[in-house]
Amino acid sequence: MSATIPITLTPVPVPVGVKATDINQLITIITQFTAASVNADVSFFQIVSADPTQITTPLIFNTAQGVFKYWDTTVGKYTPISPFQPGDIKNTFNGGDSPQTGWIDCDGRPITGVPNISAAQQGVLNALFGVGGTLPDLSPVQGFSNLPTSNAFASVNVPNTTPPNGQIGNLPFSGEYSAVESQNLAANTETLRDSQDDLRAAVVTMQGLSNQVLQAMISPVTGLTAQVFVGYP
Repeated sequence: MSATIPITLTPVPVPVGVKATDINQLITIITQFTAASVNADVSFFQIVSADPTQITTPLIFNTAQGVFKYWDTTVGKYTPISPFQPGDIKNTFNGGDSPQTGWIDCDGRPITGVPNISAAQQGVLNALFGVGGTLPDLSPVQGFSNLPTSNAFASVNVPNTTPPNGQIGNLPFSGEYSAVESQNLAANTETLRDSQDDLRAAVVTMQGLSNQVLQAMISPVTGLTAQVFVGYP
């Protein structure tokens, strides 16, 4: 948003006699012998593509890095004003290392194999993952799409086991062979088999839903990359 800068103009005495013969000469005299001052707190910053090695203004904007920087008197150079801290992670479709902006792909490479990073950036990676270590191999999640509907697990029917506990074991046997007793045993055993078959179907359903959740959690989005912030060079 634009704003008006309050400027005070003060005439300066003209040291010689002047006779303006036309309007252009008059304007020239006015501009040459006028002092101006800003009567409010106004900040200015310099736009650069590479940081000056000495202070030029308290604040600069580095177009190559896309970041504001201030002159840090403790280290004698321009230091980024950044919302990120070394070790921050982001998911991005802009894959590929970007040492100039401080972002490195987390793809399992050895730290020593990351190209074009500064000594300070390599020091950040060493501090995060160990000297001579490797970058983590991170796959951004799918974003939890394709998940089962709410209460899908709870809605899977869990059948009761039949016949009741002890019914088969307590079936009576007479001293002689009885077809009725054997038939009762066979019928109850078949009922037990049927109930276990229903239980198997329920487990298969639960297995399918669980696998659906797993795939939704681990499937990466095509083209999405995880990157770690290692600071500016």
